[in-house]
This record gives sequence, C-alpha cells and structure tokens, in this order.
Amino acid sequence: MNFTRLSKVISAVLVTGYVVQLLVPSSRQYLALVPGRFIPCVWNIFTAGLLEVSIVKAVVSVAGTLLLARIIEPVWGSKEFLVFICVVNAGAGMATLALLYVLYALNHSSEHSGDLLYKEVAGFQGVCAGCLVAVKQIMPDNEVLILGFIRFRAKLLPAIFLTLAVPVTIALHHTLDTVPFLIMGTYIAWIYLRFFQRKSETHLRGDPSNEFRFATFLPEALQPPVDQFLSLFDRCLPSRTGSDGQDALLQPHSAPLPGSDAADASRRRERGARALEDRLKKASAAAAVQPAAADVEAGTQKAEGT
Repeated sequence: MNFTRLSKVISAVLVTGYVVQLLVPSSRQYLALVPGRFIPCVWNIFTAGLLEVSIVKAVVSVAGTLLLARIIEPVWGSKEFLVFICVVNAGAGMATLALLYVLYALNHSSEHSGDLLYKEVAGFQGVCAGCLVAVKQIMPDNEVLILGFIRFRAKLLPAIFLTLAVPVTIALHHTLDTVPFLIMGTYIAWIYLRFFQRKSETHLRGDPSNEFRFATFLPEALQPPVDQFLSLFDRCLPSRTGSDGQDALLQPHSAPLPGSDAADASRRRERGARALEDRLKKASAAAAVQPAAADVEAGTQKAEGT
C-alpha cells in the first residue's frame, strides 16, 4: 500500500516516542501530560499526544494514521493536514488538562484525587478520532465495509468509534489516560472544521452544511432537541468570513444562501471521489506492471537458454 510521506513521518515519531519512553521511563515525566506538573512543563500540551506508552495503542495509532491519511491528505494537501493534526493535538491536550483540573476540583477531598493531578496522560488517539471526523466531512455518504458484511456510511464513523472505544478503554482501566483524548479530539476536530478551516476554493472559513452539524454525531432521536439547544448559542459562534475580512455566505442567525450547503457538500464528495479514483488507478497500474515485468523476464531467460 502506498502511504503518504507525512503519515510515515508521524508514524516514525510515534514509534520513536514509544521506544524512548520504554528505554528511559523517566522521560514520561517530561513528555506526558501531568496536570500537577504542567508548570513549568507547558510543552506537554503538545508532546503528550505524540507519546505512546502502550504497544497496543501505539500499533493502533500508527495503523490509523497511515490508513486515514490516505483518505484525507490527497484531498486537503500535506500542509492543511499537518495544520489539522497540530490543532487537534494541542486542542485535545488543553481540553483534557482543563477537564482533569475540573474533576480534581470536584473530587479534591477524595483519597484518590491525587490520581487526577499526577496521572501520566498520553496518546495519539485524540488525533485519530479527529481524523475520523475529517473523513465524515470529506466523504459522508461513502460506504464503509468491514469484515465483508458490516456496512455503514462514513458519516457514522466518529460515533461508532466512540461508542466502541470508550467502553473498551474503561473496561481496560485506561479511563483517565485515553477517554478524555478520544472525546476532546473528536470535539476539537469538529469545532475546527465547522468554524475555522479555510476553504481554498471558496475563501471561506468553516463548513455550515446540515450534514456536518454537531447533532449528526448523535442518534437521530436526539438530534432535534440538540439542534434546538445549540441554536441558543449561535451568537457566540464565529461567522464565516472571506479572505478579505468581509462577511460571506453566513451571518449569525441567518440561513445560508440557496444552494451553498449543497455546493459545499457536493465539492467535498467530488474531492473524496477523485482521491479514491486516483488511488484505485495507481493500484491498478501497479498490478498491471508486475505481470508485464514477469513476462519480459521470462522471455529474456528463454532467449538466453536458446
């Protein structure tokens, strides 16, 4: 399989981090996120997401990075994909730190409250969860096939992943060092893509389409009340603006221009389809070259024998 160069670099960083903490366990004190030692180790906000301390989590993170990058990077480009990873990684780290502080404040009288302040939290799972949100945006209606018989739309990937991953990590007693990253990585990725990512083709920020609203991450029965509740916060959310700083297609409390959501969704589907088509063509070309090369080699050997 042809993996992107950026995904290989990130995978190498993850593997290197795992080996370093394995050989030098004390390095986790300076690389993992430890709320009680955040000052002066403020860089932990970023390095914690790039550090894996479990071989299973390291393998899952590397595999997820290599596979998901093949979908996202051809559509966005390496630069935007790297920006996305940095934003989600740092954002998930800050949100996880804030969450652990809040939990400590609520449980400071408990005899186990020290675990919240001095637990070493690390892992790339937040970014992997965020990448699934990106796949939901790029190709929401594409069909995903698992084990040959499990079929569902790509737009359901983030919800399915969280539904399966959160209970499993809790059962394996990795609640504090994994679940916050999973949830915050998903949420930060959605915030960035929904309100801040700049679209080169439209020079606008964010994705206002109905298919990408926050409620779509929840079961359909919960979507209407969630939509109504979130509509109360419209004034707090940034409006979409063009590169010239002027208000663009959307203003707070206003509806999108006719066809704007459909056009954005259509462009995303077209980009995703083109990326998939390009990969299939490359795979077909590679498969065709191998038999041809074998035939040439066989013909050469036969000629030499005669």
